[in-house]
Amino acid sequence: MRSDGRVAAWIAERGASLSPVALSAAFDAYLCTLPWAGAGIRWQGMPHRTLALEDDVTDEAVVAWARQTPVAAHSHVLVIDSAREPGVICRFEDGLRDFELLTVRPDLFLCGVDLVNGTPRPAFGHFIERRSFHTLTARLSG
Repeated sequence: MRSDGRVAAWIAERGASLSPVALSAAFDAYLCTLPWAGAGIRWQGMPHRTLALEDDVTDEAVVAWARQTPVAAHSHVLVIDSAREPGVICRFEDGLRDFELLTVRPDLFLCGVDLVNGTPRPAFGHFIERRSFHTLTARLSG
């Protein structure tokens, strides 16, 4: 994740937290069990829905789109862009509105998370991939 003052302020303002690196690594390990094509998931044959991130797509449109995916079944999300760095755990709406603030890398993944007595319980199968800054694709089953 990006580690500048803006992200630290955002985390504090939103009541978000950095996740342990082990959680990022576990999510990445799950993603590695899926079929890949180049730098991203090979979605052929896997139920999914995609949103093109064009200039006129608002943050609210992204949230509305994501509400139609399994990720929306969770109160929080884990956002990662590397298996070797902490991710960010934040409320669902915050993560979908502001994921572009959290990383400058072109690809990222987020999955649903529920907090049980403050402990994150990720649902790795409920995830969204951002590829090359251009698209969001959500897995519809898993």
